[in-house]
Amino acid sequence: MKLFLVGDFPEDNKTYGGVQGVLVNMANELVKRSDVELVLVSTSFNSGFTKFENKCSVYKLSFRQSFLEARRQFNNIVIKESPDVIHLQGVVPGVLLYRSSYRNFFVVTQHAILSEERLLQVTIKRKVLFRIKEIVENYYLNRIKNIIFISKYNKRIYFKKNDKNLDVNSELIVNPVNDIFFQNDSKINNGQGRNEMYFVGEIKKRKGLHVLIQALHLLDKKGIDSRLHVIGGYKEMEYKKEIDKLISSLNVSEKVIFCGWKNQMEVLRYAQDIPVFVLPSFQETLPLSIAEAMSQGKIVVATDICGIPEMIKNNESGYLFPKGNSKKLAKVLAQIFQNPNKQEKVREKAKFASKRFQPKTVIEGTINFYKHVLSKK
Repeated sequence: MKLFLVGDFPEDNKTYGGVQGVLVNMANELVKRSDVELVLVSTSFNSGFTKFENKCSVYKLSFRQSFLEARRQFNNIVIKESPDVIHLQGVVPGVLLYRSSYRNFFVVTQHAILSEERLLQVTIKRKVLFRIKEIVENYYLNRIKNIIFISKYNKRIYFKKNDKNLDVNSELIVNPVNDIFFQNDSKINNGQGRNEMYFVGEIKKRKGLHVLIQALHLLDKKGIDSRLHVIGGYKEMEYKKEIDKLISSLNVSEKVIFCGWKNQMEVLRYAQDIPVFVLPSFQETLPLSIAEAMSQGKIVVATDICGIPEMIKNNESGYLFPKGNSKKLAKVLAQIFQNPNKQEKVREKAKFASKRFQPKTVIEGTINFYKHVLSKK
């Protein structure tokens, strides 16, 4: 089977997460398979393929310069390579490469829910941009025949909007976690003496870092001395001003450590002995950062929104709290930090639950879906 894996691949030695992380994790596993002839196609000309270029064919498109030229380039590559399956990770903007002639063998994995994310943008400009993206996504998803959903949450939203699209082939397949998270055990001794937690991701309002900082302050008022490590960088400078002001007003600057962007291996090493991972997001589909933390046996604390409850069973494999509720978050964290010896079962259940994110398992399910798609051509 000749497979095109298409998306916004990261630059060499640059930080990647989200869809970029999924692309790399999939490619790592697919190049091992003898039954797949892999071709990687990036929508960014700046992408780096150093680790893959001796293992498979690679192409880069000048998508951001001209999507019309990128469409022409891509179609020429399709004619030249004649793939059995084209698999696009993420919808917008890569879906602009789609042509009706690809319909029977074009697969897209939907990650973001743009209609939800638009509501959480902090500027009018970004709200308008997301509305445009949403229109493009809706237009193409109505025409694409083969769709992979990463959670029941985004599958439910799709079919609510497209209840008359009876011709679609769909499957629910979660995102794969990089094998390094399964191969390297976390060095945690029941978290004793370590009232520390970490956050991973883009720092923007949708991710809810301000709620976590407020909870950190509430812990301090209860006499629980804790530290927060923030791994990632700002995507919204207006939000940076809000966070800086909040940290200053709550006098917690010494308790919040900003670590900057880190790639997957750097995240693994940095957070190896930090016992608690917190994701206080207002909207997520099925966050890779939670799956990575669970595979390490971390105590995961996250909001009870969107696809997250599909990953975590509250009080068993992690802890859930209502979005935006810093008091409830502080209460959960206090319970964890004050009772570290009671968390071992939670860690064990988190690691067990994370097995569904192992790349070999995910890719096997994906290959089976490709075969189903080909049988319908």
